[in-house]
Amino acid sequence: MEKNIANNGLDKSKEFILEFFKDAAISHKNGVLTIDGVQKSFEDFIGKKAPYKLVFDIKTHSKVKDSELIMQGSYFLLSIRDYLMDRGQTSLLKINIRPDLTDLSKNFPKGSKIIEVKQDGFDFFSEFYFLSVYQYLNEKKQSINNILVKNKEVLDLDTAKLKFQTGNKEEIPVIDLNDSYKVAKDCIKNNVVKEIKPMKLLLKEKLEKELKRVKEHYIKQIKEKDEEVETCERKIKLLQSKLRHTYYERDMDILEMQIRESKERLEKLKKKGYKERLKKEELFHVTDETEKHSLSIKNNLINATVFYYPLYKILISSKGKKRSVKYDAVFSRVA
Repeated sequence: MEKNIANNGLDKSKEFILEFFKDAAISHKNGVLTIDGVQKSFEDFIGKKAPYKLVFDIKTHSKVKDSELIMQGSYFLLSIRDYLMDRGQTSLLKINIRPDLTDLSKNFPKGSKIIEVKQDGFDFFSEFYFLSVYQYLNEKKQSINNILVKNKEVLDLDTAKLKFQTGNKEEIPVIDLNDSYKVAKDCIKNNVVKEIKPMKLLLKEKLEKELKRVKEHYIKQIKEKDEEVETCERKIKLLQSKLRHTYYERDMDILEMQIRESKERLEKLKKKGYKERLKKEELFHVTDETEKHSLSIKNNLINATVFYYPLYKILISSKGKKRSVKYDAVFSRVA
């Protein structure tokens, strides 16, 4: 189970790196992930120029000169996380798209003719990038997830297939992203719940093992103290019995002294309230282990992008009648 978790963590680290450097030049050969063409701002931040040679096991690391060993909590991974946290921003991008008249004509009755196509305002959707950080025991993992939202609905759209350029905020009205952000935040929480399932199972197993150890330890401690009290009580009874059958004053004095010492010992054991004390200690250690095995999750918004694109008004003629419709070229929708 733990080995599978470790492998899963390594895969997630690789996904995290590939997502972060998706616009860079990446090659993968002989267990070495080489990354070049990196933004200068990242090179300045990390204090090292590309190319970066990333390896994922100690054996390869020892063979490849100037390589970066990628493992949970490694300097390189933490540098990416800190860079993202430092660079959180909102971007504006304009999608360049025009209707495909051949495909568009399929939306209209046979014999319809497109007379005119003209732009009629803009529509938009937003994309939110989250850095999710999971921390438990001595492990820390992170992943980048992006959520696309339009009209309070999560989209399944590959933006890499779209052509866009830096947007001009003068072209569109001010856009309120609060509702979209709430939708994206709820979505990322649901995604994280699925992602942390193996981690939670591992923590549950470890916690149950530790709680069992603590419980058994204090059961043993209480049992030992109980036995000590019983031994002390038996010893007192035995000494008292001997005293009743002793006739020599010297022996009587010794027995009376031993009885007093045993009674004092018994009184101390009972006065300390060892059961209550040990129960409190047990509760403290149970609480401590439970906290140690808890999973801390932080979802930080590191970037928000607003994509806007032109809507079109299509004038068509069908059976001598003209009518106009609005067309969304990104989602191929006619309204």
